[in-house]
Amino acid sequence: MQIAETFWLVLIVGNVGGLTIGYILYPLLLVLFLPKRASLIPSGLTASVTLIIPAWAEKDLEVKIDETQALDQIGIDLQVIVITDQASPKNLPPNFTWIQETARRGKSASINQAMKSVRTPLVVFSDANTCLHPSSLVHLLAPFQDPRVGAVAGEKQVRLVRSTAAGEEVYWKYESVLKRMDASLYSVISGAGELFAMRTLLFEDLPNDAVLDDLEMSWQVIRKDHRIAYAPAAIATEAPSKNLKEEAKRKIRMAAGSYQFLSRHALSHFFGVSRVFGWQFIFRKWFRWVLAPVFLLIILLSSVGLLLIDSPSSFSSQLLFLEALFFTVALVGWMLIGLRIRIGWLTAPFYFLFMHGCQLRGWIRHVMGNQPVTWEKSERSRMS
Repeated sequence: MQIAETFWLVLIVGNVGGLTIGYILYPLLLVLFLPKRASLIPSGLTASVTLIIPAWAEKDLEVKIDETQALDQIGIDLQVIVITDQASPKNLPPNFTWIQETARRGKSASINQAMKSVRTPLVVFSDANTCLHPSSLVHLLAPFQDPRVGAVAGEKQVRLVRSTAAGEEVYWKYESVLKRMDASLYSVISGAGELFAMRTLLFEDLPNDAVLDDLEMSWQVIRKDHRIAYAPAAIATEAPSKNLKEEAKRKIRMAAGSYQFLSRHALSHFFGVSRVFGWQFIFRKWFRWVLAPVFLLIILLSSVGLLLIDSPSSFSSQLLFLEALFFTVALVGWMLIGLRIRIGWLTAPFYFLFMHGCQLRGWIRHVMGNQPVTWEKSERSRMS
């Protein structure tokens, strides 16, 4: 075997191994050896909570208000704060506080403003374009019966209304499994803005330029020696992006926000809280944001180098065949999305590559300083 061929093979196999450890082996070990943490039953729950709904130029804000009033509130004293650019509607329910903003400053600044009006021990955050299951609030608040719980992450689901969502749906199902394991091991790493609750006393004003407010709030909870529980029955459903272009806008923004967060927090900070949490963060976040996109890029470049080798060995030929097969399936998945055909497992390889491509673009945007806090919204499909 030629020296050049050995070099490219080592790069490919090593980086494929890295991806395998992060995406398959680490979750598999958790599945095999982790004890399951018992879920707290919400029966007999009593709680006083404020639900904050940030909204800017939301077309269906009235739908969100009606849906909020329809939530199961048995045993719950619910206050609602809507902070938006829109004028207050007539006949606003008495438990609603309406804050009208005249200038768009970003979601983090809006949350900071809304939190000044919170007087309850618990606060819940939910996006205006998210549909909550009627029992979501009850299940979301139940884990707070454990005093060690400082926050609770709800279950985000993507409603499959068209083929473009098939790969995204598979991804979020995978994420849900990992969140359940995270909570069993130590803590969920980060909640999602679609549905996230925390103890009010743990909240600190967010940096006004923070792109990912939910990640910043999650870190506030963790570094104060509390854990984030997971409530899979607290379901928040959102429509998928209208198309791949709109989905790319969302993922690039999230990636840029991830790199912004990493630039402000060293890995030693996470290990300072807990060694377990430090390793969780490495595998669940740092691995995906920093290592996985690089692994994929090196695999791609090394494969090109291997193709240029004269008379490659049978092992190299088989490896290139498997790579070609993977990229072919990804190409088929992209075509299926264009044809609006729903076959999730076939679109998943394409979504995997698409997701990490957006991650690299997000890194470039962060380095260039081109990610504004008032990010451009992605158009979404309408939920039926």
